[in-house]
Amino acid sequence: MHYSLALTQRKLIIGAIVVMMLLLIGGFTYQRAWQTPEAIVRINVINHGVSLPDGFFLYQHLSAKGIAIKSITSNRDSLTISFNSTDDSHAAQRVLATILDNSYRIE
Repeated sequence: MHYSLALTQRKLIIGAIVVMMLLLIGGFTYQRAWQTPEAIVRINVINHGVSLPDGFFLYQHLSAKGIAIKSITSNRDSLTISFNSTDDSHAAQRVLATILDNSYRIE
């Protein structure tokens, strides 16, 4: 009987630990889902054979409009531009739409 009671207590402790871990994971997931959207703009190449625009060229145009850039990262077929705020990213989308042609998708 003593063995059965110890086994039951062990199961309760393990169950409590599992529930606590699930609550922690759920809390982190919930928090991440409700965070503010990232302040980024991605420029993708639509047409094959078209190269990505020069990052310095984009930096000059956006800076001239008063848009502060955190970073510009180049991937294989896209550029990711990070900003300090979503307002800056929205303003950058408008500026980029005027200086880039239809060979690029701005998102």
